[in-house]
Amino acid sequence: MSYSLKATAGVLMTIFLMACTRSAPLTEPIPDADKVTPVAAEAPVNAGLAAAAKPIESRNTYRLRARDFIRVLVINENDTQIERRINPDGTVDIPFVKQLIPVAGLTLTQAQDEIAIRFRKYFKDPQVVISIVSYAERRVYVSGYVGKPGPVPVPPEETLTLGRALSMAGGILPRGRRSDVAVKRMHDGTMQVISKDMRRIDSGDEPDFVLEDEDQIYVDDSRI
Repeated sequence: MSYSLKATAGVLMTIFLMACTRSAPLTEPIPDADKVTPVAAEAPVNAGLAAAAKPIESRNTYRLRARDFIRVLVINENDTQIERRINPDGTVDIPFVKQLIPVAGLTLTQAQDEIAIRFRKYFKDPQVVISIVSYAERRVYVSGYVGKPGPVPVPPEETLTLGRALSMAGGILPRGRRSDVAVKRMHDGTMQVISKDMRRIDSGDEPDFVLEDEDQIYVDDSRI
């Protein structure tokens, strides 16, 4: 074979080999975008389902009590609006319906529903709204070996614990008996005496004690 033919054959072979090399895929083929099945992000979906399944805690937890001063009205019926203090027996006087309606111990929503029942005699589907003008003053009384004996107010719409009340009263003095703090409480006309060990409460071994309106707290002398 002549030199020119050998050279030509060599060039053709080189071109063929280069073409084969370029056609071979260097990586895995990329699938067609139209055929790709999207994968949903599970974390947000699950979080959303969990949020939907979890009940929303109602903020309307305050319960009306005797001596609360409230405003009552039926929406779009201006002549029904009144302001009244809840009576010591827990009832409120609604002149329009000429009734004393028990509301103490009810949430605002429950009281609105209760009063709306009475207004149905005069209006179709009455929408009753109750708002609190002022809260009844609640207090407990702390005496004995504390820094500032006397009445301690209970904050509106809050609970007051024994530990917090003692702190507001200046704390237990060094001479006070922490192991036996007495809480006196009237229940059904009978005086109950509840003994609490503040050492266990302070250490977290026992939950703090929730006080009630008019409770009397006494810290005795540890030397006796």
